[in-house]
Amino acid sequence: MKAASEAPRPTYAPLRPVEILSYALGDAGFNFYWAPMSAFLMIYLTDVVGLQMTTVALLLVVMRFTSAVADPLFASIVDRTHTDYGRYRPWFLWLALPLAASGVLAFSTSGLPPGARVPAVFASIILFNLIYTAANVAYNALSGVITSNPKQRELLLSIRFFGAFLTAAGITWLTPKLVGFPGPHQEALGWQFAMTIFGVAASLVLGNLFLHTRERFAFASEPRATPLGDIKDLVTSRPWMVLFIQAFLMTIASMLHTGLTPYYVKYLLGRADLVPVFIAVFTGGLAAGSALCPLLTRWLNQRQAVALTLGLTCLCGLGFYVVPAGQVELIFVLQALCGMAFGTVSTLTFAMYGDTADFNAVRTGHRATAMTYSGIMFSKKIAAALAAAAIGWGLATHGFTANTAASPAMLTTIRLLIGVAPAALAVLGAVAIAFYDLNVGRHTRGPVERVIVDTPAPQV
Repeated sequence: MKAASEAPRPTYAPLRPVEILSYALGDAGFNFYWAPMSAFLMIYLTDVVGLQMTTVALLLVVMRFTSAVADPLFASIVDRTHTDYGRYRPWFLWLALPLAASGVLAFSTSGLPPGARVPAVFASIILFNLIYTAANVAYNALSGVITSNPKQRELLLSIRFFGAFLTAAGITWLTPKLVGFPGPHQEALGWQFAMTIFGVAASLVLGNLFLHTRERFAFASEPRATPLGDIKDLVTSRPWMVLFIQAFLMTIASMLHTGLTPYYVKYLLGRADLVPVFIAVFTGGLAAGSALCPLLTRWLNQRQAVALTLGLTCLCGLGFYVVPAGQVELIFVLQALCGMAFGTVSTLTFAMYGDTADFNAVRTGHRATAMTYSGIMFSKKIAAALAAAAIGWGLATHGFTANTAASPAMLTTIRLLIGVAPAALAVLGAVAIAFYDLNVGRHTRGPVERVIVDTPAPQV
């Protein structure tokens, strides 16, 4: 008799083009929120709502920490969800409209009396971020049950991130135009208008994601009896811990870069009109880097490709520090290359998260796909909170005042945080990834891989 690990794998329906496209477009739906929040939230709160930079920094820290704690909590719930349509897909349908409503609410506080603005901003943005986190947990985990083939998973995620970064560039470009649509000096109304449009579009995308994807795998291995057991399995897994540390370092680097971009362009380059274009160039670079992943991994393994692009990240960071502000064209080239490097690293490591989920299931006999991803998201969100604090308090220390000329000390701080700090973090990330020793072909095969169900798609 053959051992369970040698049993033939059950056949299942292959990925359809409409499914690949629908899955990739799902990230575009989340980008209707992520792109404006990541690129414009700080400058919206300081320049439109009128909050002090220290208050904004505190808000972002609290938001990231609450989201980080919520990530594994939601993961423990969705990993234990059982419906006719799987564990993860129903969450897109349940949360699409609450997410849209909370997104509009988060950008509807500028007209409140001054004394009510701070608590209203905290409550509305944290509420939005918690709903976003719940939906995103399910979306991240979905990639682990669409296919178990590592190369197919890498291709799927490459298409996903290419589309995500490309749409992020378009949404970033479009956002100021929608905000300006109601007319001059109507930024508050403009933001409500923009987020309403984005909420409707995102709801349609998430509905399509539910309708046109399938969960092919309900593995014989279930999560542990308690979420703490799932977490213990992760922290005792060397490959997963390497990715946890690497994600922490590179999230700080990327958030410092993206968070400071509007200030770098507006105050250091003196070209506020170039902010949307500069951000769009970065997100276009992210898309290009994601598209390059299948090509890179033809000649390099994932660990080598990540290390190579971290070297490029380091060089770009140093370039932002040393290139004079007057060299706008060269700075745009650096921005594109920096985006390409971050895009490649993000896509490759995300595919590696799925591999570690398979590895841990084989190693422990228990599968917790959502917790695997959410543990990494916890790392990223703690890192994002620290980056937000560094930006806010770094600028506030040197007397930042919105829409006034920046002091030389503040300009130096911007250069250090957008250039030298990401370069140093990229070096540490390269050191961390050197310890990643997971062999997908050898370490991720076992009896717990057996597919026992292929959940149906809704009839439409």
